[in-house]
Amino acid sequence: MKFWAIAYQFEEESFYDFKQAEDTMDLTESCFLPTKEMAEQFIEDELSIQYVPVEIELETLQKNGIWSWSRGRVERWDEDFE
Repeated sequence: MKFWAIAYQFEEESFYDFKQAEDTMDLTESCFLPTKEMAEQFIEDELSIQYVPVEIELETLQKNGIWSWSRGRVERWDEDFE
């Protein structure tokens, strides 16, 4: 299952949490948006160019609420892997 989150480019693994209305190091369901377009619009309207949309792939979800995920590329975070 795919979602989109908003990443703060200058702190690795930092995402925008809509429930708290601030950045967080813990990716939770309150960081998810259904589309890239919604993420881009929120960045444009409410945040700044320091934020970028990032694709989140929910890989597993267990009945007890434990889940695993992977993320798409964030250029500043992944520079060393080129």
